[in-house]
Amino acid sequence: MVISARQASRIVQDVAGIGPQQSRRALSTGLAGRADRVGGTLLYDEEAVRALAQWHSLDHDALLAACPGGVFVIRLGRGLEPAASASWSERASSIARQPYLGFAAWVQVRARLAGAGRLGCVVTVCGYPVLLADLVSFGARDVGEVPIGLEPPGPWAGLLHQRRLVTSPGPAWLLLGGQPSLGRAGRSRVLGEPVNAGRSTTWSRWT
Repeated sequence: MVISARQASRIVQDVAGIGPQQSRRALSTGLAGRADRVGGTLLYDEEAVRALAQWHSLDHDALLAACPGGVFVIRLGRGLEPAASASWSERASSIARQPYLGFAAWVQVRARLAGAGRLGCVVTVCGYPVLLADLVSFGARDVGEVPIGLEPPGPWAGLLHQRRLVTSPGPAWLLLGGQPSLGRAGRSRVLGEPVNAGRSTTWSRWT
């Protein structure tokens, strides 16, 4: 049975406990299938919508057990949702540059990558994963942005099958499982950053 976009949004809101804007954004990504346009109305498959609405949130500890180096989470803002038809490569290319959030955040990700080799990467829209990948590089700051390198994900990705990854509000990205590690001159020199860089005052807002 097909239902209107308004009905689909209401189902996701009621079952998943999220707001109307969040439900519409989640539906737009194609996680409940591509919508068919009939005249001026978008139609969704009701069964697929109800299945999406029932996705439970994944416990962070379970994910970090599978990704001990940490998990890099990119939270796409409004208007940045991938097209429902976008391939893995297209989605990866669209997020290949991320905002620079300060030295503390940058050095932590670089240090984690240096130790683990690769980190799990989850790109979400309102907590719904729209891309799973392995983060394999996190470049130098370039005009307020950081270029990142992604590869298809490892076995850990299976944990997020029909699961949400819920995080508290904050900036565009964060690192799960990490703690700040600053003031280590040797590490700073290896990473090519100033030894005397100060602690970011925004740290507590996005850890």
